[in-house]
Amino acid sequence: MKFDFLISSERSGSNLITKLIDNHSLYCGPTPPHLLRVFDPVMDKYGNLEEEANWDAFIKDIHDFFYCKIGVWKSDFSKEELKSVAPRTLANVVRYIYEKEAKAHHKTKVFVKEVRTYDFFNAVVQGFDDAKFIWLVRDPRDMALSWSKSPVHRGDIVRSARVWAKNQSETLKLFKQFPDKILLVKYEDLILNQDAELQKICNFLDIAYETTMVDYHKNKISRENAVQTDNWKNLDKSIIKDNSKKYLKSLTKEQIQFIEYVCQHEMEALNYPFEFPVLSAEEFDVIEPLLQREERHEKAEYQLIDDEEKRKREKWYKKFTEIQEL
Repeated sequence: MKFDFLISSERSGSNLITKLIDNHSLYCGPTPPHLLRVFDPVMDKYGNLEEEANWDAFIKDIHDFFYCKIGVWKSDFSKEELKSVAPRTLANVVRYIYEKEAKAHHKTKVFVKEVRTYDFFNAVVQGFDDAKFIWLVRDPRDMALSWSKSPVHRGDIVRSARVWAKNQSETLKLFKQFPDKILLVKYEDLILNQDAELQKICNFLDIAYETTMVDYHKNKISRENAVQTDNWKNLDKSIIKDNSKKYLKSLTKEQIQFIEYVCQHEMEALNYPFEFPVLSAEEFDVIEPLLQREERHEKAEYQLIDDEEKRKREKWYKKFTEIQEL
């Protein structure tokens, strides 16, 4: 089964593009359990997976972590079922899990939503050698605004700007190395010119464009996932075409200048115009500590989200921490 992958920052339309592709008759793009991102950095700690104890420990962890996910899937998996996967690799277990979900939806291809895909790009290429990648980019000022509004994302303008700059810097390196494997899509183009952008995406994936892709919000699983978390609340709505340049009304001049300074090289490379002349290093050193003091580690709005979502997030984080500390 063919696997393709998303490269994206958080708060950049990653759920939208995944659901658009998921609504194609050939592609299954489920909500992400983030198996590759979480497990690829720690696989060496499990040791030789041909040893039963090591394999059993890995399968227990990936099975338990999968069931900490917030999103709704159609498929279920037992530990015994996953233990039978061969050869014994992370990629093959991930392949088995996603293929079962795709088959449950009568699909023949898989689109995997991930963030920070550059961190495990080589693992993906090795485990899914014919994979292609869609790199979705959003204006960093709108991404930062969306991040600051999200009740479940820690930090505000300072953290989000640095995340965006790091994500694009690393992905630009890959884009130069693998221009035939990576398609750049701008969020702003996707929401304004959806037919043209989806046609471009379909051409890249070697599939026929289907006009019904934009009806993702009518999909039963999309509607179910829309109520699972505040981050996915727009999954039961059609594309919001005016969801760009919101930062002009909602961010201060200093916040915009901070973002443009931190992200300047990547913005230039991706042709995002600046609102202000780029700050000098001395001017930046004045603004940075002021904005840093405004950063919120945990937002008051987090306490207002549904108790069930909080329970799921706490369970996810506990298991994530346990895996990272192996």
